[in-house]
Formats: sequence, structure tokens, C-alpha cells
Amino acid sequence: MGRHKGKKGRSAKNAQANQQLDTKEDLYLKAPHSFVFHRGHVGKTVKELVLDVRKFMEPYTASSLKVKKKNVMKDFLTVAGPLQEDLYLKAPHSFVFHRGHVGKTVKELVLDVRKFMEPYTASSLKVKKKNVMKDFLTVAGPLHVTHFIVFTKTDMGIYMKLICVPRGPTLTFKVNDFSLAKDVLSFQKHPDVDSRLFTNHAVMVTNIPSDNMEHRLMNVTFKNMFPSINPNSVNLDAMRRTILINYDPETQHVDMRHYTVKVVPTGVSRTMKKLMKTKLPNLGHHKDIADIFLDKGLSDSEGEQDGPHNQVSVEQKIRGRGVAHNAVNAIRLKEIGPRLNLSLVKIEEGFEGGNVMFHALVQKTPEELEILKEMKQNKQKEKLARKQRQEANVKRKQNERDAQKQKSLEGMKRMKTEKGKEQEVNDQADEEDDDDVNYYRQEVGEEPEPEMFSHGNKRKRKSQSDDVPKTKRFRPDKIVRKDKERKDSKEYNKAKGQQAGKNSKFTFKMNGKASAGKNQGKMKKMGGAMQNKSFKTKKSMVQRKGKRK
Repeated sequence: MGRHKGKKGRSAKNAQANQQLDTKEDLYLKAPHSFVFHRGHVGKTVKELVLDVRKFMEPYTASSLKVKKKNVMKDFLTVAGPLQEDLYLKAPHSFVFHRGHVGKTVKELVLDVRKFMEPYTASSLKVKKKNVMKDFLTVAGPLHVTHFIVFTKTDMGIYMKLICVPRGPTLTFKVNDFSLAKDVLSFQKHPDVDSRLFTNHAVMVTNIPSDNMEHRLMNVTFKNMFPSINPNSVNLDAMRRTILINYDPETQHVDMRHYTVKVVPTGVSRTMKKLMKTKLPNLGHHKDIADIFLDKGLSDSEGEQDGPHNQVSVEQKIRGRGVAHNAVNAIRLKEIGPRLNLSLVKIEEGFEGGNVMFHALVQKTPEELEILKEMKQNKQKEKLARKQRQEANVKRKQNERDAQKQKSLEGMKRMKTEKGKEQEVNDQADEEDDDDVNYYRQEVGEEPEPEMFSHGNKRKRKSQSDDVPKTKRFRPDKIVRKDKERKDSKEYNKAKGQQAGKNSKFTFKMNGKASAGKNQGKMKKMGGAMQNKSFKTKKSMVQRKGKRK
């Protein structure tokens, strides 16, 4: 019994220990974790500061995190965990680009509008002339792109299309006026151009009413371009930018402005604010620190005065000099551009080409809308029929090509078999000719004449020797001898004729007797032609040798 109680006690202790481990693991997973690192060249001192800040965040930080030069922010975001990745993918993404020839100024405006949409936009998107809208729509799916902002330019003016991907609607605005970011910053004495402002998305604030269909649709479209925020759980320190969209009911224009948000302390004199800033004033011409507070030459660089309209109580800890927790602070906005003044022209269903839901310049009756709808449906049917007809033609041509190819292969095969049969027939004919010649030789005892067993239609067999070019046979009796000493050719021919006459008595025989006298005249006529070996016999050659001796 004691042992059994001991086992129960140990099992209870193990279960309690496991439960404590699970509780600690849950607490560890629910606790906020952090990465502390540097970017770019910062120097040895800042690297040491990074290590010290990691001590702050222990144990919920990567204390041994190693950063390489080739690492980008997306690498850390990928490692951060599935929660951050889900938040990044769920956020609306956008493409901002232009179509057609727009000019240098509009291209700069495109780059400034991309600053609006940071960091959930393709800031380095490159557009070529041959690109069409279908190319962007194809890429939009894998990249989780939800909106297109397209700028175009015509003779009438500059237009901006706001397209919800992939099914619309499409809102077309006319750009009445615009100012680039560099123009806005050039009028400020101390412009705010910190690049860290664009690491988090901007907060969109609008006052577009919802009194009719086009206003509601415009309001919803603008709001869906930026991630939604929860006021109870949002990190106020990450809200560094805001986009204000103001609708003027009299002119029906929409103004878009881009500002930075900054929290500053209230109830502090202007001189004290100067000391609280990052850049201290020049103290070289002052003997005492009190001179700064007594000097009335210093002025505040901010044009906006603090008051109830911009004073708030901040419940979170925010970065900033002099900003107190749970105290009244002031919110300052500073414009960083660009500015856009827009007017809504029309709203279309679908992705660029649907039914026109609203048009500011053209008003049509329901009957006209029905006619247009029927015309569009007929065009779609014609397009579908044309597409099917083209596919059928492509398939038919492909089948014809395959049939022609098969027919060519069968013809080549048939020609090959016919050539083989002809070759067999020729071989059999050669064998028959050889048999006939042997039979004639055995029966008659003589060689047959060449014409007896020849076949006129017999095809010659091609051999390797036919490919070799034939050389001309050397004929020594055909050589023309030139004698420079003999100038009179007639005497030479006469002498040759006499010599041929002397040799003719031994050359020709008629009825077994030498007929030198009768054949002498014939030999004179033949002249020098008796040099040819075909007219000489062995007997004449032997007798001639004897005479020479």
C-alpha cells in the first residue's frame, strides 16, 4: 500500500510539473518577442549599443542574432513567425504605374504616390511599353495585390484610375491640380524627410459622405486601400504618417494630403522646446545658460499654435523628448506631399470595361442603358463565337499537318520498298544473264557475242568507282611532235607518206599474197595516219626492227 501511495504521489508531482511547464510555455509564446539589430554601416559604438539594448529585452529577444550585409527586411519578417506573415499577407497591396506617354512630371507623381502606399506597394515596379493590363493582372494574384492606381494622360488632361483587383469596380478621377513632394518640401524651413517614416503604413482619414451610391463606393474604396486599425490595440508609436482625404460638397472635388504625425509636450515654453530638440541652439555667444531663457530672439519654428483642437492624452509610451505618459500632449502635422485635387468622372463595373454605373458628364435614360447592355452582350457573344471559330481552325490546321506528315512518311516507306523490289529484280536479271552465258559457252564451245545477251533496259548498278572522277588515259601515239628545224610542212608530210608506202608491202595481205603495188596509192592517201597502232600488226613491227638493225 505504501509503494502504491508513493507511485501515486510521484505521478501527481509529475503531472503538476508538466502543467507548470505547459503554463510557462503558454506564457512564453504569448509574451511579445523582439529582434534588435542594425542596418547598414553604423560603426563599432552603435553595434555595442545594439548588444546593450538586447539586454533590455531579455529573455524575450534573439540575444545571438547575427545580421549579414545581404539580409533585407523581408528576411527578418519571414523569420519573425507566422503571425506577422499573416498580417503582412492580409494587408491590402497595390501597384502604382502609368500607361502610355505621360511625360516626366507625371512619372515623378507616380513615384510620390508610391510613397503614399508604403510599405505595401511595389516601390520598384518597372513598366515597359509592351506591357498590357493583363500582365499586371496575372502577377497580382501571387503577390496579393488588391488595388491598381493607374495614371494616364490625354489632350483633355491627366486621369487617375483606381481599380479593385480582380473584379472591380473601376473608379476614374480627373486630376485637376497636383503638387510634387519636392515642391511641398521646398517651401518648408525644416522639412521632415526621415526614411523611417515609411516603415509602417499610413492612417487614412476621410470625410466623404455616404448620401448616395457613388459617394459610398468612393468612401469604401479609399478605406480599403489601407490596412484597418483597432484603436484598442494599435501601437501609437508606429503611427507616423496620415493621409487626409477631404471632400468639398460645393465643388465636388476630393483633396488628398500626406502628413507626418508627431507628438510634442504642452505647457512648455518655446525656449525650453528648443533645448528639448535633437539639434541644440548655438551657445557660443552666451556666457550663461540663463541667457537662453531670457533671450527673446529665439522663435518657435512651428506655425501651429497649441490649443484644445490638437491636445490629447496619450496612454501609451511614445518616443519623443518631453512626451510624458498619461499627460496632455499636442499632435503636430507636417505636410510631406504630394498634393492631389481630384474629381470623380465615372464608375464602371468589373475590371476596366464593365457597365457604367455612374458618369458625371453623361446622363442616360434607362432605355438607353438597356440598349447599351444588349449591344455589349452581343459583342461578348460575337467575341466568344470568334474565339471558338479560331480554336476550331487551329485544331483543323493541326490535324491537316499531322495527316500530311503521316502521308509523307507512308510515301517514303513505299518508295523504299519499291527500290528494294527493283534491286531484287536487277539482281535476278544479272544471275539469269550469267546462266545464259555459261550455258552457251558449254554447248557451243565459244564465247558469245556481246549483243546476244544484252538488255537495253538494264539499269547499271552504281558502284563506288562511279563516284571517283575518271582520269584521261595517256596516249603516246596522240602526242603532236613539233620540230623547229622543219619549216616546210608539205615536205614533211610527203616524206611521211613515202615512208608509209615503203612499210605498206608488209602490212596488207590479199588472198595470202603481198600487194604492195595495188595498196601503194591507198597508203599515200592515208598519209601520216599510219602512225596509229590500230593499223599495225605484229609482223610489220618485227620486220621494221630488222631493217633498223
